[in-house]
Amino acid sequence: MNRIALGTFLLTLWAVQPALAAPKDSETKDADDTQDVLYVGKPHPVLVRLHLRIDGKSAFAQWDNYLERFFKHLDRNNSGSLDRIEANKVPSTQQMLQFFQGNLYIYFNPRAKLGTRQVNFEDLDKDRDGKVTLEEFKDFYLRGGAGPVQLQARAAFYNPGGTDSLTDIVFDLLDTNRDGKLSRKELESAPKVLMRYDNDDNELVSQAELGIAGNRSAQYRLAAAQQALIAGQRRPTAGQSNLILVARDDGRRAAGKLAIARDILARYDKDKDGKLSREEIGFSRKLFDQLDRNKDGKLNVLELVRWVKEKPAGEFTVRLRGSGTMMARRPAMKAKPGARLDDMSVTLDGVQINVVPQATLPNYANTMALENLFDQADDNKGFVTRKQLDNQQYVYLRGLFDLADRNNDGRMSKQELKSFLSLLSAARGGQITLSLVATGQGLFQALDANGDGQLSVRELRNSWKRLQSYDRDKDGCVSRSEFPYQFQLTVNRSAYGNVGVRTVVRGGMGNPARLPMRGPLWFRKMDRNGDGDVSRTEWLGTGKRFDEIDADKDGLISADEAEAYDAAVRKK
Repeated sequence: MNRIALGTFLLTLWAVQPALAAPKDSETKDADDTQDVLYVGKPHPVLVRLHLRIDGKSAFAQWDNYLERFFKHLDRNNSGSLDRIEANKVPSTQQMLQFFQGNLYIYFNPRAKLGTRQVNFEDLDKDRDGKVTLEEFKDFYLRGGAGPVQLQARAAFYNPGGTDSLTDIVFDLLDTNRDGKLSRKELESAPKVLMRYDNDDNELVSQAELGIAGNRSAQYRLAAAQQALIAGQRRPTAGQSNLILVARDDGRRAAGKLAIARDILARYDKDKDGKLSREEIGFSRKLFDQLDRNKDGKLNVLELVRWVKEKPAGEFTVRLRGSGTMMARRPAMKAKPGARLDDMSVTLDGVQINVVPQATLPNYANTMALENLFDQADDNKGFVTRKQLDNQQYVYLRGLFDLADRNNDGRMSKQELKSFLSLLSAARGGQITLSLVATGQGLFQALDANGDGQLSVRELRNSWKRLQSYDRDKDGCVSRSEFPYQFQLTVNRSAYGNVGVRTVVRGGMGNPARLPMRGPLWFRKMDRNGDGDVSRTEWLGTGKRFDEIDADKDGLISADEAEAYDAAVRKK
């Protein structure tokens, strides 16, 4: 089959199988999906607002629904609360975290007796009325770190003035007149200059390919910089994390925001006078004066609370669907005064936060293996007893016995096991993990809009658009010192301990191809390098059809253009 015929086939496949198109987003406007996140580090704090959605619904609503479903499983007499006997089966926070990560093999202590409770009743029954309500059940996991959103404990170290060999290489290639600055003309030439180093012809320029573009000493500097970055990520976290979740207070309370303000004060108050000067907090003069209501030259706790409650520097919607991820800025959002905002990042006073969703789900545990263990232990009675699971080979099945035996008769039937495994499987990916990593004060990072460690044609074409706001001295050029210090805020699903920066070379000539996450089926199949565009090289149809879909005539079909064309054809 030739290329044109194959392209025609894919377009036909798309047209006659509408069920294969991207799922319709059923999210509602009034759903509570908001999580404010605060970066607290040098040179100053930055507040970012995330709208977190899973399969078109609020991630918080999804978590609430799952915890309610689990609560009903434990509430065997359907009383609406858990008594002491029912509460004996409440999983620990660590066990619940394992469920969110897709791990059904939760038996931690092989010497523990069956029937041993995992949680003290007093830790659940906060009002001491002798029963555990649904709200107390949820609160237990929120307090224990098994809530809808968790932070990966990691310090993002700020190192102004540090060397960046990758920036040296990219800067030297683009600075054709050798004046130590990048002009608009030089940045607009970035595609022509850097795409020459696309050694594997995938229309992406990786860090490794740019390392080869430099001389031998530049390669050594690049390798050393990458190893230093990796080492910095792997070292034990020192002190406090640079990321704080702002409590999701209701409209009547501000206790969470008050706690955040006190935390900010404790972190930045160098002279311990209970207030923050502009030098201590690092805010711009304009912002500081706006917050300093009493004009005493200091910010107190209440003035900091007002800042936490104000509009954030950047606001983003992260949509997670199945095994794929899509991220888009809320269209009504405007950047905070002094901030630059684009689809993936916000820049404010020398700090840039890049929001990077990861299109991964935790591994799915094999429920069939547990069912097979049940069949091995069963004496053709349709159930197993605790004594039958004493053998070491049934240790994982043994760990599920108490939770699966819903009627508490000392027997676990096959149906009880299957029902409970179905409940546990529904937990996979039900928690969102946020992680912050410092990615340096670099040019490559500034150009890499989606944080995948590679530069696409569109990213290079937008070089001046992305960097022009860094021109703080308004001379029409961008110098090395004007690059903001950059951080990567990664959003993942239940992947604690497995989240990292995506701008480090992982072997080979470049990073593995990313799966396209938006667009109709034919678009995702043609976008072989996963950069979010279909180029003429990737296109499998006719040139006439390409030109028809490429509405802005830039030589690339974007996901938006593909979706618009898809919608127009379906209306005919």
